[in-house]
Amino acid sequence: MDTVVQCVVQPALLERPVVDLSYRLEEVSHNNRPLSRPGHFGVDIDGTFLCADVDVLAKNRRAFANALKAGYRVFFCTGECSEIALSSLAGRPHVSSMAVLDDEFVRSTGYRGYPGIYHNGAVVYDHNGVVLRMCKFSEVFISEFCQYVISRELQRSVVFCDMEDTYMLCDDSSQMTNILADVDVYTLPTLVDTADLARKNITLIIVGNGEIMTKQAHLQCNVDYVMKEGSFGAWDVTPCTVTKAEGLNVLLANYNATGSDCGFIGNGTNDIEAMRLCHISFAVGNAEPGVKEHAKYTLHETNNSGAFHKTMELVYGVPCD
Repeated sequence: MDTVVQCVVQPALLERPVVDLSYRLEEVSHNNRPLSRPGHFGVDIDGTFLCADVDVLAKNRRAFANALKAGYRVFFCTGECSEIALSSLAGRPHVSSMAVLDDEFVRSTGYRGYPGIYHNGAVVYDHNGVVLRMCKFSEVFISEFCQYVISRELQRSVVFCDMEDTYMLCDDSSQMTNILADVDVYTLPTLVDTADLARKNITLIIVGNGEIMTKQAHLQCNVDYVMKEGSFGAWDVTPCTVTKAEGLNVLLANYNATGSDCGFIGNGTNDIEAMRLCHISFAVGNAEPGVKEHAKYTLHETNNSGAFHKTMELVYGVPCD
């Protein structure tokens, strides 16, 4: 199979530096331990910034806004698409209406999801919304993958994503409802055929179980594609070499910076490379198993108890009120 990935990068991708993790897993105390203040800070959304508590989410928004106002470049670095930050203003949301940001936040800060890193690093925008990088699956990959899915009647277990919408090869999304809701997608995917998909800029594929990928013997994980564990047994699949860290390298290079001047906070396996890249990185208290060991610090707070706004206070000294 031709698994060539169509990837546009501007500027050129930087080599990822080796990070000394000898001091990882130090717990951040509530005594405002002195920390470096990186000029840039990437923020995961689900399980990190988002939370079930409305009051905590409001504090997260205020802390984000205050860090921006203090002159630091805080931005989203997520497996989701940029529409989540723009849905309320776009008029055609396919994710929860302004689940992360509200209109007042946008008006007061000017942050509309740009700069930002989306689909686990496949798509990178600068502060003007200019695409710095878009790594999409090739038409041949999509066509042959769809042929495999259809031949084994797996259409109900696969969702295709670009930066505008979600798509399926059948009109039954019942098996994927909870999986999509977990990443704030509540509208029904658009029904398409293989030819339609091949013409789109598909940068993320969500499969209901990993065997949909691993049983394709002609494909090799981390060579032909990258696969990260999601929720409810699902997996996020992106083009080869795509990780949040690679996306960070592209964005930081645009500002003549590297991971040494960048912080990061996350909770999932798709955050591991970014945690290792950044000079200062945090895992929330309820991070997924095996994730905390890759962060430079682990927090006492979970996402639901304010891990994000506490981090902004610790790193930048900004309040959440």
